[in-house]
Amino acid sequence: MVRRRVDDGKGCLYAQATPWFASRELVNVAHGGSMKGLVAALTVLALASGCNPTVRIGVVLPETGEAAVYGSSVKSGVKLAFDVAQGARWAPQGLEVFYRDSGSDPTRAASAAEALFEHGALLVIGGVTSAEAKAMIPVADRMGRVLLSPSASAPELAGRSPYFFRVYPSDDLEGVKAADFLVLVKGARNVLVMQEDNDYTRGLLPVFVGELGSHGGRIVGSVRLAERGWQGQLREALARHAPDSVYICGYGEAILGALRVLRSLGFKGTICTTSAFNASSVLQRAGSLAEGVFFPLASLDVSSQQEPARAFVARYRKIYNLLPDIYAAHGHDAALAAMYANHGLTERTGAAVRQSLRALASRNGVMGPLAFDDYGNIKHSLRNHWIHAGRAEDYDSHLQGEKERPVPGGAV
Repeated sequence: MVRRRVDDGKGCLYAQATPWFASRELVNVAHGGSMKGLVAALTVLALASGCNPTVRIGVVLPETGEAAVYGSSVKSGVKLAFDVAQGARWAPQGLEVFYRDSGSDPTRAASAAEALFEHGALLVIGGVTSAEAKAMIPVADRMGRVLLSPSASAPELAGRSPYFFRVYPSDDLEGVKAADFLVLVKGARNVLVMQEDNDYTRGLLPVFVGELGSHGGRIVGSVRLAERGWQGQLREALARHAPDSVYICGYGEAILGALRVLRSLGFKGTICTTSAFNASSVLQRAGSLAEGVFFPLASLDVSSQQEPARAFVARYRKIYNLLPDIYAAHGHDAALAAMYANHGLTERTGAAVRQSLRALASRNGVMGPLAFDDYGNIKHSLRNHWIHAGRAEDYDSHLQGEKERPVPGGAV
């Protein structure tokens, strides 16, 4: 028996088994044998060959480098989803998952995605940061394969390719929510901005500033966190402008650095930051510095009794001895969407996977329905959160509870 494996370039592996007698017939024809023998040999080949339903999914995450704090959380959720599905035997038949480390480097992330697509993956989970997603999208578009981001949120990514999807809400929503919260809930009028400079903040900050202005709020100053001497600039800005609120626009490390200096300078006003703050390792290192800090977030109810959230939280706690953060939850949902999109496909192409993703609205993930708009954005709403007693909690629910709390000595 002669065996060989041939990849058709579309993620389908053909296992061709050529019996010794069929091989001999071909050799005989080549040396003047009968056409009848050739037909018989080809018939045997046709019957012996077939498509192995291998489903390859790639995962490209920053497991090292400056974005590793997010990559590790995302991977914990992704891996849990795949492991549970394969253990319960409801994963797509023949599922193979390949993990690659981007090193927090957009160029490396794009190269890893291309290699995985060439290896037969019709879908790659990746683009943890907006910069990585920005570099990976052209690769997916050129190859006609799906890129599903678990956490890239820059507004400019939407609509760049029909093959790009994300399970994390766009910063269009977050910027508006943060500005509305500061002005309409906290009564802010004079806001000092502390900003990191990257693709994430360049997409988010203009949305925030525009919405703030529409409600009568104003930016009284701006401090760039990467500039030399920014700590001194912050001290001067606080003294000169006396802002009632500070908005920290950046990733976890930048937020931590800004909080340390703000607390050391005794700032007592409202501090609002980005959803990037809600990574488990960031909050652990922040400790008491994080208390009372606000941020918008798609709500993850760790006490929910609804599926699949209940089972996800229980399994995550059992395996990692931690409550899942928002990045683990979005990673889990990306893996669920990837598997749902690959179930029952009759055509193994990127276009078929793309169409299947667009039809998942009836499926639920941990964070809600896996419903995407025409630009590949997940259709989720955001809620205001804060760090209270060392934990991230839903601030909107807290306010509602305060309103409903009976007033001591009041009418019953």
